[in-house]
Amino acid sequence: MPRAVLFGLLGASLLAAGCFAPIAALSGGGYATLLGGSSIPARMILVGAVASVVLVLLARRRALLLTGAFSGLMVLLEFLSRQAALLPLPEAGSPTTALLSSFASEWGWGLLVIGTAFLLVAGLFPGRSRRPASDTPVKAGRRRRR
Repeated sequence: MPRAVLFGLLGASLLAAGCFAPIAALSGGGYATLLGGSSIPARMILVGAVASVVLVLLARRRALLLTGAFSGLMVLLEFLSRQAALLPLPEAGSPTTALLSSFASEWGWGLLVIGTAFLLVAGLFPGRSRRPASDTPVKAGRRRRR
């Protein structure tokens, strides 16, 4: 199995698994996942993972750069939106202290980042080289003379 196919399938699998993995610990116990809410970027990450599997199976390696970049952008957008939702009011004390005490990142973010990186790496592998049909041109219309 070529490395690009292996990296592409592994990246898409990690990206899809990251959608269902815990990304934050809740204060009352338990975990939050990306698909637990009604977030459109979270669903788009899963769509990017499925599209990447289809592209790997169709041997469209360069297109993995698009799905990897799109998924990476959606992961970043989702991370920043979750961070912005956790920012405390200015009079609540130091924003950094409040942010760190209210948000505990979990291993799901790691799966999402590594999956995106694998998709981008798979897209950078060169494809098969195309060989010309023949080196000598065929001359039509000539007959051999005796």
